Amino acid sequence: MNYIRHLNGFFQRLEQDERMTAYHISLYLSCFQIWNVNRFRNPFSVDRFQMMRLSRIGSVNTYARCIKELNQWAYIEYFPSANLHSGSRISCIRFDIATDTGTDTGTDTGTDTASDTLLINITNKNKQGNPESFKNERRKNRNEKNRLNASLDKDYSEPL
Repeated sequence: MNYIRHLNGFFQRLEQDERMTAYHISLYLSCFQIWNVNRFRNPFSVDRFQMMRLSRIGSVNTYARCIKELNQWAYIEYFPSANLHSGSRISCIRFDIATDTGTDTGTDTGTDTASDTLLINITNKNKQGNPESFKNERRKNRNEKNRLNASLDKDYSEPL
């Protein structure tokens, strides 16, 4: 699964689809985020309140209408749950392989996650490899002020 190609494919399809509103886009991107957290496994379980909070949709009716329309318009596959305690299931349609012209065979080789892992390892190695930089960073944070302009290195032995 290629994250960037998928989003580019989604936005290309979005350009041509006049039916999509801001609610649909927000809800789809919330689905995509949860799909990403689930490591792009289909189907994945969703909680209505979590989806509404992520997509900033305040009405249950708007949420229900948009999720059903995304299903009808083939952006997702929606499997509603009759049980209130188990979440509905969603499968996202892949847009990363639909727009390629012959270079991608449609099979996922797993190389996309390897580069992400490498980036994480390099970042962690830099922090762990030099303990002095970590100490300096902590010292900087201690002397900084937070967003309320309150000092973070408070000396409680001082009188008020």
